[in-house]
Amino acid sequence: MLNEMEKTVLQMIMAGSDISRVDISRALGISKPVVSKAVNRLIELGFVKEAGRKESSSKGGRKPVLLSFVPESRYVIGVDIGGTKIDAVLTDLVGNVLNKEHILLPSNLDKRKLLELIKKVIHPFLVYERILGIGIGIPGTVDEDHLVKRIPAFDVTDWDLKEELEKTFGYPVFVENNANLDAFAEAKIGAGRGFRCVLLISVGWGIGSGIVYDGKIFRGARGKAGEFGHIVTDWSKEKEIVLEKGFGHLEEWFSGFSMSKRFGKSPEWVFEKRHNEIKKNLEHFGVAVANAIVLFDPDVVIIKGGIGLHQFEKISAVVRSVVSKIVPEDILKDVEIRKGEIEEYGVAIGGALFVIENILGLKGGGKYEGCQASREVGSKAGV
Repeated sequence: MLNEMEKTVLQMIMAGSDISRVDISRALGISKPVVSKAVNRLIELGFVKEAGRKESSSKGGRKPVLLSFVPESRYVIGVDIGGTKIDAVLTDLVGNVLNKEHILLPSNLDKRKLLELIKKVIHPFLVYERILGIGIGIPGTVDEDHLVKRIPAFDVTDWDLKEELEKTFGYPVFVENNANLDAFAEAKIGAGRGFRCVLLISVGWGIGSGIVYDGKIFRGARGKAGEFGHIVTDWSKEKEIVLEKGFGHLEEWFSGFSMSKRFGKSPEWVFEKRHNEIKKNLEHFGVAVANAIVLFDPDVVIIKGGIGLHQFEKISAVVRSVVSKIVPEDILKDVEIRKGEIEEYGVAIGGALFVIENILGLKGGGKYEGCQASREVGSKAGV
């Protein structure tokens, strides 16, 4: 869609304010005609508009024309496939949520039925014109070509979901692990914005993590990096644990799954009524976080997930205590532990931002302002 020069110019216009063709030419050290050619095409495509003129300098002369980024020039669809539901959002080009959809998943889903439901949750957004692409987050592993290698919750292996959806909708599709996309969203517009190395740990029914380094998702050699729930924190005890299918050693100590198995109650009830009884379990989680800090040297550790967000104060208090006893001070002094800022639709928003960066080269530049799904969205087909 855009060449590299056009992407570079668009990023500058998006990130800047009161910027003109002359400013871009000087900043990039390239000729004004080259810049003007790129800007004119961006205006033609609707990504940029002219927005008045700069104030005159003391030297006088012709006022330069200011350029402005148009976030609503394209829309993006982001989808989060969870174990029990699918969330989908429509965003603009800076990740603002303009519309949303939600489907609960029945039990015993096969691949064919899951595909039908993914298409169903996307379909309402197709009334909007100028869709840039679709970003999908899955609870499983994906290779570098966006081929789904495995989704344990649905017993799915080697599935070309990307091709299936591109064939159906005709838009570019990108598929990625859901924790990776959640981390990507937080790194771009949330609690990790401005940091070089972001480690996100999601605590829900299970535990997952995503790592973003220099603005890119760290996926490992086979796309399986971040299986945080499989970290071992005490082998003398762990070797006696009988693992449930699909769950790791850490998840047997601390997760929504383990609390449900042990107490038969919700995490909210457990944290309120049995907090002292699960302190040891939280300490195991803290040891795992400490291991991750000394391994990856992150700038920030972000705690998310349903349990991670709702019980952040209690979880982070124990984690900070444990981490301070394990991680050397010269490492720990530069590490922040934060609560995730994108409390709703983080994975789906991450999917949308992933599409934007891969197609347009835009690296973000805004800050998450919450869901704006009630806002009127223009450019419906036929409107």
